[in-house]
Amino acid sequence: SMLMTPFLFMAAERIAPATGHRPAPAGDSDIAPQGPIIIAGIGRFGQVTNRLLQSAGLRTTVLDHDLATVRLMRRFGFKAYLGDPTRPDLLRAAGIEKASILVAALDEPNQNTRLVRYARRVRPDLWIIARARDRVHVFELYRAGADKIVREVFDSAVRAGRYALEKSGFSDYEAARQAETFWRLDRQAVRRLAEVWKPGVPVDQNPDYVALAKALNRELELALMEVRDGGRPEPDDAPEPAAPKASDRPPTGPEGRPDDETGGAPPEDRGLSRR
Repeated sequence: SMLMTPFLFMAAERIAPATGHRPAPAGDSDIAPQGPIIIAGIGRFGQVTNRLLQSAGLRTTVLDHDLATVRLMRRFGFKAYLGDPTRPDLLRAAGIEKASILVAALDEPNQNTRLVRYARRVRPDLWIIARARDRVHVFELYRAGADKIVREVFDSAVRAGRYALEKSGFSDYEAARQAETFWRLDRQAVRRLAEVWKPGVPVDQNPDYVALAKALNRELELALMEVRDGGRPEPDDAPEPAAPKASDRPPTGPEGRPDDETGGAPPEDRGLSRR
């Protein structure tokens, strides 16, 4: 049944426009938590995460506000509950007070940020993994309290670039090193840019942000040139510091740096890895 999941969601994407379904105003009133991991949002992002966890033998509690998607999952034997995951009562019913991990995977960025902020407020010790639309959303999610933040298309975009490098004459090894260097330095750049980002101010109207972004882009170009010209491999990242405690996160800005992306690259691109 796990192998069928991607095809089920392809079908759901085609069914939704035809049926004109709308999110239900109310959700399931009787939720039996299935496991210590809550996945909020079971679209194309959340369903891949859910498949991986369940395939590894972990139990998850899945929430989504889309009626057609939830019905489709139930029809094929998957446990899923209907309702708005940003609603406190639904989260309590799903076991937020006892969960060990929350995967915030909602499609709408503002809803996802609101979910993370609420979850962090009621559970300072909860491990929160959040889906981000782009760099600015990364900054918002970090300030909301996320522990791990994953830009939704970053790894796949880097992989596409690596394929283009290979087709352009780079050897597999050279293309892999270029992609690895880009992946690592971009993550570091996001952490540094978070320190000068100002909520409510467009990044192109923030002089400090623009100046730092230009400097970081130049550093990236020089690093990639060094790799291309046969320079020494870049050292691996130092161990990442633990995320600040909820009480250490000021409401107006981070004391530390956001942990953008997951702790490692996809398994098939070990060492490699919007906006």
